Amino acid sequence: MKNKYRKIVLSVALSATIVLSLGTSPASAAGPDAGLYGTTDPTYTGVSDQSLAILGLVSVGVEPSAVAIDWLVSQQCLDGSFQPYRASIRTACGPSDPVNFSGPDTNSTALAALALDSVGKLAQAKKAVNWLTKAGAKAPNGTTGIAYYPSAGALPDTNSSALAYLAMSGLGVNSTIVGQVRTYLLSSITPCAQSGGAKYQIGDAGVNNSASAQALFGLKGLTPAEPANKLAADPKCGKTKVNNLASYLSGQLKTGLLSSFPYDGTDFGNTATAVITFNTMKVGKASVSKAITALKANAKAWALKDGKVDAGALGKLLAAAQATDSNPKKFGGMNLVKTLTNSMRK
Repeated sequence: MKNKYRKIVLSVALSATIVLSLGTSPASAAGPDAGLYGTTDPTYTGVSDQSLAILGLVSVGVEPSAVAIDWLVSQQCLDGSFQPYRASIRTACGPSDPVNFSGPDTNSTALAALALDSVGKLAQAKKAVNWLTKAGAKAPNGTTGIAYYPSAGALPDTNSSALAYLAMSGLGVNSTIVGQVRTYLLSSITPCAQSGGAKYQIGDAGVNNSASAQALFGLKGLTPAEPANKLAADPKCGKTKVNNLASYLSGQLKTGLLSSFPYDGTDFGNTATAVITFNTMKVGKASVSKAITALKANAKAWALKDGKVDAGALGKLLAAAQATDSNPKKFGGMNLVKTLTNSMRK
């Protein structure tokens, strides 16, 4: 089933501007991470944060820097996949290794594909989603999902399956695995008697808020985020599996923010994800109102934690601002656009 979220909002194709150090003085030579948004350590989230930043800027109609796009393109492995971060692009990518959490992973690859597609880098985006089609893994119930680090014996999870489904379906991948992953996602959603939330992995005893928000995003979300729609009331459980999921999330948003259930803490990222998806579905009026108010109140604490600029957080806040008709230049006392673009490394 082809997802119709895909839209290129830039009016012109962005030209690739590769900055070469040849012929420049040492004082003016670009650093190894020139173009990378944010000031946090990119080791584990560099590609995903850059992808979210690009998607956020595109969502609000701001053209990402060509150098920022070049940085993301340069991170791609020869087979089309992406690792969380390559400190040296001269070093070939190794195999996916779930034991040591190294090598290419499906989350980084899916987000990069979506971001590259949004700025017209179609060849690179298609190469990334083609790699995703080979990342299928069997779940205990016999369905095929996507594993975080695809390897022999790896089990699929709902978060990775949702992002991969969104990327593959959005880019029009013609493969049976797209429908298979959709089936996996639907099978992760529990009936109303069990809350209607989604399990992180098939066979888990209970539901998971992150998996629930990501599953709904994968099945119904749009990225880049679309402008704010007129929203109907919060959804009720029982009509469809997707409604079960949306109803569960709206109930979890009663305080304005998703908890990291079943773990401790607050999940700002998936709160923003739920806001974006509810807007696409045109439901959740009360939940979205509470959530965006809470996100504004916590924007600085999340995106500027410990004095570091979190590019991924800013990207999600930009998308949430677009989805709720909030001013991205006056969001929780921050200019999201300026804070993000000024953080780009030289």
